[in-house]
Amino acid sequence: MLTPARAQTILSFMLTVMLVLTALALLLLLLGSLLQTTFSLTLPLNATLDVAGGQYGLSSVNLPLADLPVGVKAAWMVSTALLLTGLIALLWGARQFTRRLLSDPFHPANARDLTFAARLALSWQGLSLLAPLVNRWLIAQTHPLDALNRQFPADAVISGREAALTTPFSILGVDLTPLLIAAVCVLFAAALTQAAHIREQERQLRAEQELTV
Repeated sequence: MLTPARAQTILSFMLTVMLVLTALALLLLLLGSLLQTTFSLTLPLNATLDVAGGQYGLSSVNLPLADLPVGVKAAWMVSTALLLTGLIALLWGARQFTRRLLSDPFHPANARDLTFAARLALSWQGLSLLAPLVNRWLIAQTHPLDALNRQFPADAVISGREAALTTPFSILGVDLTPLLIAAVCVLFAAALTQAAHIREQERQLRAEQELTV
């Protein structure tokens, strides 16, 4: 049977594995030039390839980073490094949160961690509003359809257009996942804060009763 202690062990183990893998990915990114690692940028497509009498759908294209403009490469490296660093910090905080949650669920630090996570999610929501602009800038800089035409024979016909990044929780192309995460974190933080306040009131009441006796 999956007890709370076992669930905490499993969750802590998974977070630790993810933390190690993310740290290794960041190390690989920083040492990529020394290790001669080839990175690529994946862009979404909505295109059709006609070649040798067959027709194939194309949903994405991988562009080697070495073939891209300097500005795109620099932006990709910096943004990826910042993303991995932030993910490492979040995984470490989540690991500490899960360990503390079972021993003392109403500890004030739990509500603070959830509030901090909500603020991060709201910040990510603000950045996601810029996603359409970033997507258009990437397309203008990389020309993915032209890159595909260079990779296939001359008789191949590619028709379609570049597509915007989409997510299951999006409205008008705007990702709403961070907003949903922030709302859940705020609700749980408020619940834990209220529970901690009630527990403190009970402690004070018991202390007053003991003094009265």
